[in-house]
Amino acid sequence: MLTPIARLYLIWIAIHFFSFAFPATVINFYLEALGFDREWIGVFHAASQVGGLVLALPAVGVFHLIGRRWALVFGAVFASIVRLPTVLSPSPEVILLAEALSGFGTVMFGLASVSLLADASRPDHRAALFGLSDFVRTLAVLMGSIAAGSLPTLVAPLLQSEPQSAASYRVVLAASFVVRALAAIPLALIARRKPDREDATAGLPDLYPARYLNPRVLLGQRPRIYALGVPFMLLLLAEAMLFTFFNLLLRDWFGASDAQIGVIIGLNALIGSLAALLAPHTAQRLGYQRALISSALISAGSIAAFALSTNLFLGALAIFVQVASAQITRVLYRAYAVNAVLRSEYFILGAVMSLAANIGPTIAPPIGGWLQSAFGYVPLFLTAIGLSVLAVVTFALLDRWLSAGRPLPALAPAFRVARRTSPQTLDE
Repeated sequence: MLTPIARLYLIWIAIHFFSFAFPATVINFYLEALGFDREWIGVFHAASQVGGLVLALPAVGVFHLIGRRWALVFGAVFASIVRLPTVLSPSPEVILLAEALSGFGTVMFGLASVSLLADASRPDHRAALFGLSDFVRTLAVLMGSIAAGSLPTLVAPLLQSEPQSAASYRVVLAASFVVRALAAIPLALIARRKPDREDATAGLPDLYPARYLNPRVLLGQRPRIYALGVPFMLLLLAEAMLFTFFNLLLRDWFGASDAQIGVIIGLNALIGSLAALLAPHTAQRLGYQRALISSALISAGSIAAFALSTNLFLGALAIFVQVASAQITRVLYRAYAVNAVLRSEYFILGAVMSLAANIGPTIAPPIGGWLQSAFGYVPLFLTAIGLSVLAVVTFALLDRWLSAGRPLPALAPAFRVARRTSPQTLDE
């Protein structure tokens, strides 16, 4: 059963990710049309993450002043609007600066939303809600990707330009950022809802992220909080290494057109959305541990199959399998991680998981761009496969520790007193 907050958040997901699909599909083509090489494009994709890191302290300060609920709205709007200069100016300095500044809003929104679905759900409905949210997200990406692959060709005659010109891409991308900003309306409705003592899911609880800037508080968290972020980080690092350049890869490797690329990215989203809905049933049949390990290994094998494909059709089939298995892995791992901690730890776990998810988009694009320029695509495939397998091994070891009921090695015994601020569990 969906709570009011969950329903509003799903509406935001639908609008946001429809518009998100436009830069995901054509931003690389736009930058290439401006004359930028792969190394520069890789730096561009890392700029938002680096900017978020540099501006994290100011973002936390503003978050503390306006509170969680309005930080949710402000962060989403700021991150969208400030990206407009990335497509309104041809200057590389302006493009990088605007993308870096968007990290300020991204960090604020990330902190405010980091445990939102967990806060708006109950344990018995959590995996289903995570699966539904991923279904809505990827279905929106499907529709947005198909539109993004076709619209530049449709608007080009109106601009008296070529279909693959920077001008046609610019108009489509600018419109998508405006739509993304308007998606904050459901978030504003969430912000208006206040917590209720009778129903913990009726409103978002207040959060105070500034307290986690204290090293004593950070080191005082249970070690499992940080350990749970490691497999997730490796999985998304593997994906970012390859999929940051996926649209360029399809054009270079198979000679695919913009419209074909839009359809493939859209079908990826559709397949991912269906896989997200199947994730809870997969866990029921196989168990979380076996389902997670199996899906991650299938994902790694599918990347290898894609690299060995001789034509676009076979490559698309391989990547469809990869997307489905990776989506199941994501849904189940997030539910697994949340269920492994206390409710009072949802925020810090979410922050750790968000940080883990952002490591890949921060370091993979520059490395991937350099690898392509120096050695071609093959190192990207090998790196993505190796990281996926390493994630499986890391998860298996972590699950063995947690299942055995043994505590993980303490970060610092001197900080044990800080951990006692949270309710104790039997395995501590």
